Amino acid sequence: ALAQKKQLILMEAMTIFHMPVFAKAKELVEQGAIGKLKMIQVNFGSCKEYDVTNRFFSPQLAGGALLDIGTYALSFVRWFLHAQPDTVLTNMIPFETGVDEMSGIILRNSLDEMATVTLTMRAKLPKVGIVAGEEGYLEIREYPRADSLQIRYTRDGWTETLDAGTRSDALVYELRDMEAAVSATANNSTLKLSSDVVALMDEVRRQWGMRYPFEDEEA
Repeated sequence: ALAQKKQLILMEAMTIFHMPVFAKAKELVEQGAIGKLKMIQVNFGSCKEYDVTNRFFSPQLAGGALLDIGTYALSFVRWFLHAQPDTVLTNMIPFETGVDEMSGIILRNSLDEMATVTLTMRAKLPKVGIVAGEEGYLEIREYPRADSLQIRYTRDGWTETLDAGTRSDALVYELRDMEAAVSATANNSTLKLSSDVVALMDEVRRQWGMRYPFEDEEA
């Protein structure tokens, strides 16, 4: 609202919203390549070294898996869902400092599209996102900076790999989209998605009963 009032462009530098492979993946879903969208499954596990003083585990620095790596997983989900989830179920195991160490999140929207998200900061998980429909599924590996996807068709088991963009140019794609928005050659369509992801993270933390110290200070 403040950016709009000042006639400024606000855009999140979230790779998933700007990498060409995600534009290609969404195009495939919208064209019906995998049939009606049913389920999304996303994993992100990063085995951080045990260090209670590290920012990853610090409540004062908004540590924990959700805000550090979960934003990628939830952005993946929101990119493909046709509506914001209105049902959120979650469970979490905290680290000894009180931040979230690992969690599971189940999402469902009004179109009966579902998603499951698995996060952990103390165990390695493959960064894989799967978008499944009635006629096939897309699999995107290393999705925070992906440049390829695999599509598998249910009926005949045929698998196809598609490349789009270059992983090393992730920041270039973000700058390109920002320039397009500033020059008014493209709409800032990702801002609503970013807002939706923040709303999901707020609801997840509300269910956990987890607040950061500075939030209470601000209140």
